[in-house]
Amino acid sequence: MKLAPARRSDRILMILLIVADLVTIPFVFMLTWVLRTEVFASILPGFYHQLSLYIIVMPVVAVLWVFSFARAGLYGPKRYLGNMGELQKLLKAFVFLLVALMAASYLARLEFSRVILFMFIGISMPVTAFSRYLARKIAQMIAPVREVPRILVVGTGEVASRVITALRRLPGKSPELVGVISSIATEKEQFEGVKIVTSIDDIVETIDKLKVDEVFFAALELDRSKILEIISMVKNTKIHYRLVTDLFEIALGVTDVDELAKLPIVEIGYGEPGSLHRITKRVMDISISILLLLFLFPLMAVIYSIQHLGKSGSPIFTQKRVGLKGMEFTFYKFRTMKPESGEYEVAPISMDDSRVTGIGRFLRRTSLDELPQLFNVLRGEMSLVGPRPEMPFIVERYTSWQRHRLDVKPGLTGMWQIMGRKELPLHDNLEYDYYYIRNQSLMLDFTILLRTIATIFKGRGAY
Repeated sequence: MKLAPARRSDRILMILLIVADLVTIPFVFMLTWVLRTEVFASILPGFYHQLSLYIIVMPVVAVLWVFSFARAGLYGPKRYLGNMGELQKLLKAFVFLLVALMAASYLARLEFSRVILFMFIGISMPVTAFSRYLARKIAQMIAPVREVPRILVVGTGEVASRVITALRRLPGKSPELVGVISSIATEKEQFEGVKIVTSIDDIVETIDKLKVDEVFFAALELDRSKILEIISMVKNTKIHYRLVTDLFEIALGVTDVDELAKLPIVEIGYGEPGSLHRITKRVMDISISILLLLFLFPLMAVIYSIQHLGKSGSPIFTQKRVGLKGMEFTFYKFRTMKPESGEYEVAPISMDDSRVTGIGRFLRRTSLDELPQLFNVLRGEMSLVGPRPEMPFIVERYTSWQRHRLDVKPGLTGMWQIMGRKELPLHDNLEYDYYYIRNQSLMLDFTILLRTIATIFKGRGAY
């Protein structure tokens, strides 16, 4: 039997899981309706609702369901979770779904049967568990992958020891530990019973030579930029990378995996979403940008007028930035600095900067100076979510892994926005952007957009 690449298998599994859930929703609802109106009608209070009322809201239920499951990480490949890990995520998703349905009912001012709601959630749990089990079996038949992955561990310290021990204790067949790579000089030939195959300097060649499926970076002393550079240099795009580090200990992406010794494990994805993702993302960019421009046009007009009357230069500040594939474009913002300031001067690091105008301080604190970039999004030069568009002279100094930021459109907001904005040094911003590029998904975009709103209200890191 020909083995499928892990990436194709993951994609097929995700599609089948979503299909399984979308089939489960109407099935469970009709079962709930029959039980409520026929089987248990005599022992429950009177019920006078029409079936049509519930059928109309089924699309809303489906959207909230998929969102809740995606939020709980239930559409990713099942890696090292175990049955208890899957069950915990299902319970978390259903609790969130229940709260979301009750909130939606309250906001829409529609009275739905609480008995039906709780019966629907209760019946959904076992049915969903079974349908997702079938989906995984079908996915394995369509695109079988190697049951025992070949794993390379980077590191010879305590963290690496915990990872190796935890991998050996996984239920079922243990992964094949093909070797350990030492991040520091050592004369040892083995570590925790696994052969030390080489040093960090030869890791790229070793990954290809040993036909590695997964790489665990478990050396906290290893420079973060070095890790990302290694990942960018490996030509095999089907390899899974996992980082055991505090670099990405954030609400987005970090998975506290029980079977791996309670260590924060971050999976660095593939970074090449399909054409469907790109089309959907573009449609989302256009739709949301148009809605925001229509809603915010009066405010933008007021800001423009105040800037114009203040006679502090052109209300709109333009600058050359670098976008997708290194193409330069004209970047728009409301002016916040005095006109005598240079075009590429260092950005303010505090609100006391004398170069910032009076209204500029307000615009920067509220991020309203970014609104003209919605036109960049409409023109296709930017996206709503992506890496920060950088200036040409900075891009010229990029290393090989940093240039991967140019593989996607720059964004009006991104992980740099929600993780600290100007409070973070430049290299940290680049590393978060790299993480985003490797893990692109519409759900991640939605999460970043929602968290951006919260960050703007807090005013954190906005200068």
